[in-house]
Amino acid sequence: MATYGATFRQLRIGKNMTLKELADEQVSVGFLSKFETDQSKISVDRLMHLLDKMNVTADEYFFAQHDGYTELQVPKVWSEMSVPNAVAALGSSFYYTAGLSNRGQWEKLARWHQHLAEQASSTPTMGHWLNFDFAQLLLAQHQQAEPYPFVQRAITYLQQIDEWSIYELIVFNVFLQGMSVPDAQQLALSAKHKLVSQAPLSEIAGMHRGFLVTSFCFFMNRTHFDIAEELLGQMHSLHKEQSPQQSTGDFGMLILWCQGWLTYRRDSEERGQSQMKDALTIMRLCEEESLWRLYAAFSDRIWQTKDDHLLYHSRLMA
Repeated sequence: MATYGATFRQLRIGKNMTLKELADEQVSVGFLSKFETDQSKISVDRLMHLLDKMNVTADEYFFAQHDGYTELQVPKVWSEMSVPNAVAALGSSFYYTAGLSNRGQWEKLARWHQHLAEQASSTPTMGHWLNFDFAQLLLAQHQQAEPYPFVQRAITYLQQIDEWSIYELIVFNVFLQGMSVPDAQQLALSAKHKLVSQAPLSEIAGMHRGFLVTSFCFFMNRTHFDIAEELLGQMHSLHKEQSPQQSTGDFGMLILWCQGWLTYRRDSEERGQSQMKDALTIMRLCEEESLWRLYAAFSDRIWQTKDDHLLYHSRLMA
C-alpha cells in the first residue's frame, strides 16, 4: 500500500502541477516536499484544501492510497464531486444499500447487488469489493443465513490500515452488525489508538463520536456490559477533552441516554428508565427533534422487550 505522501505526489504529477503551483498561504513548498517524501504529516483540512486545488476528489485519493493501483479508475459517480461533499459521499453506496434493506426492497437490493458484483469485477478496487460485500451481508441477514463470511474482507482491510481515515470509520460502522464479538472488540481497541491522535481534526472528531456510540450499541445488544461500560468511559473522556469548537450538545445527550440504557439492563430498570427519559426530555427542550424521534422509538423498544435490537446509525456522525 502506498503512503499518503507518495499517493499525493502521484496524483500531483498526473495533474501536471508543480509544488510551487500548489503552495499558498496554508502550505509552503518545503512542507509539501516533506509530506510527499513522508517526512511530515498533514492535517485532513489541509489535505482537502490541496485536493480541491488539484480538482481531485477525496474518493479518488483514498482509494488510490488504499488500493495502490497505478492507473486510477474512479467510478463515474465520483467524477464531478466537490470536496465539501466528498467526505460524506465516501459512504454513499453503503447508505444506498442500507436504505434498500431498511425499506424491505429486497428484489431491488438483489439487482443492485448484481450491479456491484459487475462493478467490482470490472474495476477491482477495495472500495468496490467492500460495497459488494455489504450488499451480500444484508441479503444474508434477510435470508437468515450466516453473515460472518461477508465481513472477512472488511476485517482484514481494517487490520492492515495503519492510520484510519473517515473511510475506515464508515467501513467499521456498516460491517459491525455482521462481526463476531472478538473481532469487533479487537477493532474497537485498535481504532481507539488510531483515532486519538487525530481527534483535534473536526471531521475525525465527529466520526469518533459516532464510532463510540455505535460500538456501545453493538456490545449492549450482545449483553457485553463490561465492554459497553468501557466505551461509555471513552465517551465521557472524549467529551471532556474536546474544545468548545469540537464539542456538541447532542453528544452529551447521547452519553446520558447510553448511561441510562446500561443502568436499565444491568442495575435498575426504574433508575435506568428515568435517566433515559431525562436524556429524551433534554433533546426535546433543545429542539433536537430528529435525535429525539430516533432515540424515543428505540427507548420504547428497549422498555417493551427483554431482547435489545442493534441500533443502526444511517447517520454515522453522532
